[in-house]
Amino acid sequence: MKHDIKKILIANRGEIARRIIRTCRRMGIATVAVYSDADRLMPFVAEADEAYVLGGNTPAESYLNIEKILNIALSAGVDAIHPGYGFLSENAAFARAVAQLSQQRVEAGGAPLLFIGPHADAIEQMGSKSNAKALMEAQGVPTVPGFRKRGASCEEMKQAAGTIGYPVLLKAAAGGGGKGMRIVHAPAAFEEAFEAARREALNAFGDDELLLEKYFETARHIEFQILGDRHGHVVHLFERECSIQRRYQKIIEESPSPVLSEEERQAMGAAAVKAAKALNYDNAGTVEFIYVGKGEFYFLEVNTRLQVEHPVTEAITGLDLVEWQIRIAAGEPFPYAQETIQRHGYAIEARLYAEDPAEDFRPSTGTIHRWQVPSLPYLRVDSGIESGCEVSPYYDSMLAKIIVHAGERHEALRRLHYALGQMLCVGVRHNLDFLRALCTDAGFVAGNYHTRFLDQRNDLLEAGRRLPLPLLRTWAVGLSLWRATLACRQRALLPALLPNWRNVPQPTLPYGWKIGGQIITVEYKPLSDSLFFCKGEGWEGTARLLSAGLEEVVFEWEGQRVALIPVETSPENQRYVVWQAMHGSAEAFLLPRFPDLETELPEGSYQAEMPGQVTRLLVKPGDHVKKGQPLLVFVSMKMENQIHAKSDGIVQEVYVQEGASIEAGTRLIHIEPAGETQTAEKEEQP
Repeated sequence: MKHDIKKILIANRGEIARRIIRTCRRMGIATVAVYSDADRLMPFVAEADEAYVLGGNTPAESYLNIEKILNIALSAGVDAIHPGYGFLSENAAFARAVAQLSQQRVEAGGAPLLFIGPHADAIEQMGSKSNAKALMEAQGVPTVPGFRKRGASCEEMKQAAGTIGYPVLLKAAAGGGGKGMRIVHAPAAFEEAFEAARREALNAFGDDELLLEKYFETARHIEFQILGDRHGHVVHLFERECSIQRRYQKIIEESPSPVLSEEERQAMGAAAVKAAKALNYDNAGTVEFIYVGKGEFYFLEVNTRLQVEHPVTEAITGLDLVEWQIRIAAGEPFPYAQETIQRHGYAIEARLYAEDPAEDFRPSTGTIHRWQVPSLPYLRVDSGIESGCEVSPYYDSMLAKIIVHAGERHEALRRLHYALGQMLCVGVRHNLDFLRALCTDAGFVAGNYHTRFLDQRNDLLEAGRRLPLPLLRTWAVGLSLWRATLACRQRALLPALLPNWRNVPQPTLPYGWKIGGQIITVEYKPLSDSLFFCKGEGWEGTARLLSAGLEEVVFEWEGQRVALIPVETSPENQRYVVWQAMHGSAEAFLLPRFPDLETELPEGSYQAEMPGQVTRLLVKPGDHVKKGQPLLVFVSMKMENQIHAKSDGIVQEVYVQEGASIEAGTRLIHIEPAGETQTAEKEEQP
């Protein structure tokens, strides 16, 4: 039976909500957004045809609140609910609640309420990785050697690990996205990893059950997109290679895989279809495998939802997966046989995250002061942000997905590198420069990588943030001319007077910048209305100012035309970000000409570098600690983080409690360094 879908509620937020809205608009379907207090001003809320507030900030208060979402669905009169990915998308209880509400509406003489996803039994069967593995084994799909037992103790798991052989992987039986996962290399580290994985799994999914698997050090992560309709027809839409990961979070996805032969592709595709048919699968989903070597692969899991990386498949097949999710939910048959589905060209997706590569990729929050995306015929950018958006600590740190399509892989990589070089994101720390460095890395370009590739390549991090001194000098010159020119225009008296003009001989007052970690001083003297003599320590030259506006400065320096975009991110601290296309960006601080004495955090004090919630305190006043010892655990953007001791010492004060919400800059702990403590003790001795 075919149903008429006229209005859809999107039980999600951010990038995926905007993605669903785009397809619905094209199909002529009205959309309803739901949003938390933290998301009140986000773009997806304004872009939906209707929007209803859920209240609260945390996922539990908002996007995981089934009762609130269903009440809004009823009051808004929607025909279907799309769960997106994450949150309730793989929650069988939610799918069943929608089905139950649908039945009540039909019995009352109304239209059904459709769930845009697979049936609840499939979600439930795959919601437990343990059950999923058992089902696939029964179907003859190869699975990873491991151990699973409901409620298994740490000791039981540890014994199983010894039988399987280290290294092993502990992971949450529910959920995904890298949460609740720990690699254990030796028995001595097992108990700590077990407890950490359980805590993170409980925090992320509300279920602390774990399973154990053999861990392959150099495996590849390859997944197959599946699509099934409600008439028994199931196909795969080829593979996506997802092996470039960090902390189990995918960073780059591409298709086709650079390593698979056509025979291996057919074998893995057939296994994916077999897995889907075992579930009577009836919507979009993904069957994930690890690829160990030639012809050797193992089933990992089935994601019973749309994947973050679905645009890669859309690019090579020309199919709109969100559209087919909606059509299948409405009862339409999928019209294409497996042999008729063709792959066209090569597609790569890169994920832009709000995180600081210089600080071990810690999540970053704040205001997006400037978001600028180039218009290129081969480029697609799916984002949840616009200029002015707030990136909060309550949700995932992904800002956008950058997707390119080309005829072959090397061309796609070249296009991705160029597109990333034309993108501007200012306001939070992010991994844009890191992604650009990755695009030109010889190992990655050759396709010689695996899931631990980034763990072994710290040099990529350096390459992604290293800027040459001559470039920083050029930027300092441009910033100085820009700031001086705008200062002249803003003054009430003689705004057209040349910057720094004097009618008596007098040394120029320089601008001092800390830019890209370098201190650069720029002295300048006007030679005409647009020509300036500039010099610094060991260098000098002539700059011609071509234009200077609030958002851009264009000038000539050392024979080259330079266009810079300076963005002021903190007026009170005179902090800027300066960006040049194809060269990247750097923070720039205008140094005070008459500096005050700065107050620094006392030695031995620890403060929060990001907002979050303290989940465990591991020390108390009076404790002796060693360098590197964990002091406390906190959760930010759904990831568990630890603060470690920077040196030996004695804990003097603990300023926070377990369960406390903290802001960036919150003082946490004070430790008296061991050297000072020992000296004081000696002085007290008679």
